[in-house]
Amino acid sequence: METVTVIIETPKGKGLKYDFDPKTGYIFLKKIMPAGLVFPYDFGFVPGTIGEDGDPIDVIVISEVESFPGCAMECRIIGAIKANQQERDGEEMRNDRYVAVPVVSELYASVNELSQFPKEIIAQLEVFFENYNAQAGKKFSVLERTTAKKSMKMLEDSRQNQELNKLIQIYLPSNKPDGKPFSDALFKKVKAELTEKFGGLTMYTRAPAKGLWKEDDQHTVSDDIIIFEIMAPDLDLAFWENYKTKLKKDFKQEELLIRCSSITVV
Repeated sequence: METVTVIIETPKGKGLKYDFDPKTGYIFLKKIMPAGLVFPYDFGFVPGTIGEDGDPIDVIVISEVESFPGCAMECRIIGAIKANQQERDGEEMRNDRYVAVPVVSELYASVNELSQFPKEIIAQLEVFFENYNAQAGKKFSVLERTTAKKSMKMLEDSRQNQELNKLIQIYLPSNKPDGKPFSDALFKKVKAELTEKFGGLTMYTRAPAKGLWKEDDQHTVSDDIIIFEIMAPDLDLAFWENYKTKLKKDFKQEELLIRCSSITVV
């Protein structure tokens, strides 16, 4: 079953609402919730998606796992609660809540559909979001519950509807520190990982770029560089910091360059 990465913003049992800021990579404390109102389960989002409200897709993660703000979980989507949200000024928009279970969960290892949970649990979730929005002067109206398959289709559609305005370039050495070339399998692995996550990439391999840097005042070092280019709707700093650490280990480098710039697609 296909899985997605979910970033937890507010852990279950917390009466504090946290929000992730993609520009800084920080998680900010947004507000203190009214006394007695806490999140019943972990609440977060799927990076690289966007809902009708302009924010990433919201996900409620049901599990026995104890998490923290910023925790990344590999999850399977088991359904969604489709809903309309009416703002305080009367404007209406869709603001669906997807429901997921972590891959590592043992208690819910056999759960693949929303319908496999007791109806009372899902009904309580819907009531929680109704009350949560009412506290902010908004109205949350449930439309329907969807299957895992339909929910994943909705989520994938949200990825495709985004404007790709970030160009991310990964500069990788073509040769090992001893001068011998890295195996093609290693570059194919990077290509497969990035294509799977971002849906496509550009890879410059036939005419490698030349990298030059000063090792000290007397010596200039050069190396052939292979460049991977990705277009994305935003910069997921947490993902790229972790991926850079992985690449440095795989390519036996003390440092690697990953560069991001804003672009306009014509």
